[in-house]
Amino acid sequence: MPKIKGEQFVRYFPAVFLSENGRIILPKEYCTAQNLEAGSLITILSIGNCLMLLPERKKFSRQIKKIEKTLVRLSVTEKQIVETLPETRREIFEELYPNLFDME
Repeated sequence: MPKIKGEQFVRYFPAVFLSENGRIILPKEYCTAQNLEAGSLITILSIGNCLMLLPERKKFSRQIKKIEKTLVRLSVTEKQIVETLPETRREIFEELYPNLFDME
């Protein structure tokens, strides 16, 4: 697994639980790394059947609303977005970390 500044770039957290009330219980390790405390807000971004958990940021929320308006205006479908994710991830990763490792 590649590392960035001593940390793993992609991490798997197997101990994430969903309570009977639908609350997600995150591992302490993740909360500490993200500076989250009890009561911290977390944004959930839903793309198809995938969920991304992101610490709440007002600027991020404003950006998401702008993106959503643009996608609706352009009639972009959920399927179209999901289909482009693998290629888009690869392109962004190569741009941000050109010397980290060869993606091919």
